[in-house]
Amino acid sequence: MSSAQTKRFVVVVDFVIKDEHVEKFRSAMIANAAASVSDEPGCTVFDVCVAPANPKHIHLYEVYDTKADFDYHLKTEHFLSFNQLTTPWVADKRVQTFDLAGQA
Repeated sequence: MSSAQTKRFVVVVDFVIKDEHVEKFRSAMIANAAASVSDEPGCTVFDVCVAPANPKHIHLYEVYDTKADFDYHLKTEHFLSFNQLTTPWVADKRVQTFDLAGQA
């Protein structure tokens, strides 16, 4: 990434999902990720990952062109609906943000 390019904004989220909601959460999260990439021009990557040894642990890796694009994501109808539906299913959630330093 050249210095003339805008820094990209990365969001990493780790969830622990309550046992009885794992499959429903995973399905809803994949739909939310797909809508984010297809409907939000500033969202370029939205990977949903599951820990092989612990399917209750779901990890997200999201890349946005700018922080403003992420802020927009948080206001979209698909995110707000997803968040309202799934919040009761979550045992733990940790969010971290980064500036993308480079890509291979």
